Amino acid sequence: MRFRNLVVFSIAVLLLGTAGLVSSQAIAAESGKQIVSVNIQEVLLGSAAGQEVKKVLEGKVVEYQAKFQKEQEEVDALRAEIDKKSTVWSKEVKEEKERDYQKRVREIQLKSEDAQFELQQLEKQVMSPVLNELQKVIKELGEKNGYAMILDSRAGLLYVDKALDISEVVQNELDARQKAAKETTK
Repeated sequence: MRFRNLVVFSIAVLLLGTAGLVSSQAIAAESGKQIVSVNIQEVLLGSAAGQEVKKVLEGKVVEYQAKFQKEQEEVDALRAEIDKKSTVWSKEVKEEKERDYQKRVREIQLKSEDAQFELQQLEKQVMSPVLNELQKVIKELGEKNGYAMILDSRAGLLYVDKALDISEVVQNELDARQKAAKETTK
């Protein structure tokens, strides 16, 4: 799943945070604020919204696989036929079969690339609202609980005390908001 924006954001926070982590920890300690972490990937994969996105994407993948399977089988059969009979065919027939085979392989490759592009677009479309809501949840939890910082624990942190990980809290809040949004649209 493409979480590029969150990863870039997390890395930026990590780099900025690392530079001032010592002073930030001192300020956080003086103000009584905590620095916590969240595993964005875990939240997304574990949340109901993330599971729905996964189902949508997996359904589309299965659809494409079924669509391409017959074409791939036909191309494989053509390759097998060429391998078996090429010695008895004339040069012209062999060249024609090879051209047909190459043409069909290129067609499948183009269709596959198109399908991958469509999947990426679908992922962006269905993931965008979830990521936007997740960003709001993290910001609001940070403000509500008075955290000094919330870091993504997958963005290069070498150690985070599990007590500082609020992934479950974030996931529960995201699920609650997604459920409430669905109920209001019904």
